[in-house]
Amino acid sequence: MSRYDTLLNYLYVSNKFYMSSIIFLNGCGSAGKTSIARSIQHISDKPWLRLGVDTFIDMMPDKFIAFGKKANEGYFFFVPSKNDRGPTMSVQTGSLGEGFFKSMPVIAKLLADQGNNVIIDEVILSNSMLKLYVDSLKEHIVYFIGIFCDLEQMQEREILRRNRAIGLANDQIDRVHEGIREYDFLTDTTNESPFTTAKNIIEFIDNAPDPEGFKKMLNRL
Repeated sequence: MSRYDTLLNYLYVSNKFYMSSIIFLNGCGSAGKTSIARSIQHISDKPWLRLGVDTFIDMMPDKFIAFGKKANEGYFFFVPSKNDRGPTMSVQTGSLGEGFFKSMPVIAKLLADQGNNVIIDEVILSNSMLKLYVDSLKEHIVYFIGIFCDLEQMQEREILRRNRAIGLANDQIDRVHEGIREYDFLTDTTNESPFTTAKNIIEFIDNAPDPEGFKKMLNRL
């Protein structure tokens, strides 16, 4: 074996040994995921990059999203409705959206492949989107965390924060935890602060070196 081949083999083995860790937070909008992610970054002794769906939305021009005048032909648009629990707001993908949102698992993989620890802040509403993440991140250590919260609490947060579309949580709550969801850890943020939740998550991952959730879903999705 040449010195070059020996070096390549060493780098391969080293990369496998020092796999990146990923904390994958899945829950409704206003369930507290972003605050939890920021709290983990503050409390943890390890460096964590935060990659959320809002990170990608911030890249988009306003007129091509939400209620923008070109949202239908852009990335996503909102469709208001209501049910017996109150107003709903569903997110529909525009003509540019499908390909864009499919790039999110790819970017998460690129960051992890370079040795970065990543916190993913997501709202997974379909098994197909979850499968993209599971397939992309299968070489890394992923902690799949289910973030739960009472709907009434999330509805209050939507109103108080003033930067949320009213009804998103009501639309998402029936879908975000349905389907194939093999969580490694569950937490309820209804009456728990982001810092307390973050501490519990950090304690869990420090004592669980080999999470099984993504591995189980790899064979089911």
